[in-house]
Amino acid sequence: MYDFKHHSNPTLRKFISDHRDDDIQKLLLNPPAEFKEHITFIVDQILSRRKAKTKLPEWYANSGLILPPPLSLEQSSSPATSAYKSKLIKGEVLVDLTGGMGVDTIAFSSHFKNVHYVELNENIYTVFEHNRGVFGKRTIKTHHQTAEDFLTSFLGKACFFIDPARRDQNKSRVFRFEDCSPNVVELIPEFKAKAKRVLVKAAPMIDLSLGIEELQYVNEVHVVSVKNEVKEVLFLLDFENTINTEPLIQCVNLETFHSPFEFRPSQERTTENTIGELGQYLYDPNSSILKAGAFKLVGEKFGLKKLATNTHLYTSDELINEFPGRVWKVVEPLIDKKNIGKLLPDGKANVITKNYPQKPEELKKKLKIKDGGVQFLIGFRNGNNKPLLILANQAK
Repeated sequence: MYDFKHHSNPTLRKFISDHRDDDIQKLLLNPPAEFKEHITFIVDQILSRRKAKTKLPEWYANSGLILPPPLSLEQSSSPATSAYKSKLIKGEVLVDLTGGMGVDTIAFSSHFKNVHYVELNENIYTVFEHNRGVFGKRTIKTHHQTAEDFLTSFLGKACFFIDPARRDQNKSRVFRFEDCSPNVVELIPEFKAKAKRVLVKAAPMIDLSLGIEELQYVNEVHVVSVKNEVKEVLFLLDFENTINTEPLIQCVNLETFHSPFEFRPSQERTTENTIGELGQYLYDPNSSILKAGAFKLVGEKFGLKKLATNTHLYTSDELINEFPGRVWKVVEPLIDKKNIGKLLPDGKANVITKNYPQKPEELKKKLKIKDGGVQFLIGFRNGNNKPLLILANQAK
């Protein structure tokens, strides 16, 4: 367990700050005599603060905080995703059944009068006990026990948040809630009796259809990306609203001005692809839409043609500014070895491939192209399954 007595020592805290850029291996092999007993704690703090510098800048800047081990920080939510999920459920009481380092718990505390933090790991629990005071969140009630034990003994009604972790990280890539701890599927009867709403967080690898099937009472699914990278998938179970038998899928790319792209699974199933030839503009939906599988609907909604059934790129002759994703204007619709030298005299381009025989790295090596510049070299298969390579500029 972390030694809070020594963490409060100004000399130790100054040492951590002064040596934040040191070689960790050298520090472990040859620690200063006065800090030798606590070198593991010191190294953990340095590593965690390095990770927090970009992911959790507010935590990084607060020297009074004790950061949990690096792995816990890697698995924590970012400020953007924690703020988003904290607004998805409302009520009087919120229980975070998998509290961790508490980023989500603290975010929820701004929207609920009573918040409970539950954590089994004693070390992480003790760290949060300290940090909630630094953040001025002493009204958050903390519980050092399993999620299952807390839920069994809990009386009354509440909203719950749970972030189950895979028990075997080396297992098949197929993500199932029954392979996680806590096992959310086994907790459904307890949730049904005690929960108004339950927000379940899953890793980006999860199969949405399988998740909906396992959890049974899903009212909404939120696929959340940050800067066009899917960070988490959220399943909202609503035990008070059973009107909709089919969940609403919301695709969100945070830090952009686009509204969420919403649809229900049956809409995607009953929509037909409109395949067409490459026009003046090329569209690449943001990652949350692709993860959700809205391959046909996104084209239909914005009046676009799809380049091929299995090529998730879209095209038009007029610019659609509202499109949620990247948009390029085609400069040259056919690139080959004969004209590439003239079109890219500096030998630089941003290379992207979608449903193309070669990956970007292989294509760059073949064409002797380096990363950089403002132009994009984009490879894809068209409706005739023919590989094409085009040159384009970013349109928005």
